[in-house]
Amino acid sequence: MKKFILVFLTLTMLVGCSQEKGENKPVPKDPAPQVKENAESSSKDFEKHEATLYDKFDTVIRYSLYTKSEKEFNEYSKFINDEFDRLHKLYSTYENFDGVDNAKTINDNAGVKPVKVDKDLFDLIKLSVEDYSKYNKKTNIAFGSVTDLWKEYRDNAIEKKKIEIPSADVLKEKNLHTSIDNIVLDEQNSTVFLKDKDSRLDLGATAKGYATEKIAQEVEKRGLKSGIISAGGNVRTIGKPIIKGKDSWVVAIQNPNLNEEPDKQYVAILKIPETTSMVTSGDYQRFYVYNNKKYHHIIDPDTLNPADHFKSVTIVTKDSGLADFLSTTVFVMNYEEGRKLVDSIDGVEAFWVLENNDIKYTDGLKDIMELEQ
Repeated sequence: MKKFILVFLTLTMLVGCSQEKGENKPVPKDPAPQVKENAESSSKDFEKHEATLYDKFDTVIRYSLYTKSEKEFNEYSKFINDEFDRLHKLYSTYENFDGVDNAKTINDNAGVKPVKVDKDLFDLIKLSVEDYSKYNKKTNIAFGSVTDLWKEYRDNAIEKKKIEIPSADVLKEKNLHTSIDNIVLDEQNSTVFLKDKDSRLDLGATAKGYATEKIAQEVEKRGLKSGIISAGGNVRTIGKPIIKGKDSWVVAIQNPNLNEEPDKQYVAILKIPETTSMVTSGDYQRFYVYNNKKYHHIIDPDTLNPADHFKSVTIVTKDSGLADFLSTTVFVMNYEEGRKLVDSIDGVEAFWVLENNDIKYTDGLKDIMELEQ
């Protein structure tokens, strides 16, 4: 991965899902984008400081902030770390935490009783339900009974070396419990209830982007003028880079074929304007191979199997939560349908790497993008 030397105008990141090293291997401990920059310094009134946060949202979170002092950076850093920790616990569907009624608590009480939850969890669930209907009904947070089954088989393949796939009959049975209408929201009492005892929430397509956007907006309100947050495949810029003469951030889209093409680290670089998000979904993270076919973690709700249209989809738009949601939505649609959806939404651009390695992108990226040959 280090063979290709990248020298860009300012802070540079590789955005993409984690790349697994070979077949049926666990996700690396440090799957986050690589951060590089050239020798140019920040403005004399500002210092660049960096930090890395591990074990939140199943990824490595890195951020670089331009502040007037280390003390100021430490204040922002504490808030960012604390918020990622709090929201990670709140949005988790797999872990219970003392004193926290989270998404797993809702799942544990499916068919039993409503769960009173923090406003930040209620708002995420409410928005995800609304966006499901708004954007082609492809990203369904009530799809957890199916995605949990695939996760079980994937974990067995990766960790226990029992390599199988679920049967079509079992998948169809699980899919009987995925109606979005199973989610009952009571805004006045801030409760969430799953009517079907076998229904499960899966916030994997929404939580990380929503959390990143929420945190970025808050540090902006607190006065941060310039920075960039990279949470795995989610990148969110804050203001402009404070480097003399530079007015955009440079972010690289990871080559989804990096295992086979180690000298080609990325497929494109984009000069991202201020306060913008860029999120990638791909088939090269959390996968296993069975009978020479890759089975990854992004499940098509129509086929109940891993989507097979693309190797990666990248969304560029202002809001990281929307970008996260759409990157999954577009990934499970064919190119024509996805392109139609993206073109219908103001301020959204997209970049596709197809299964045959062809590249497609929307017109709005042409002037800010360079393709790697």
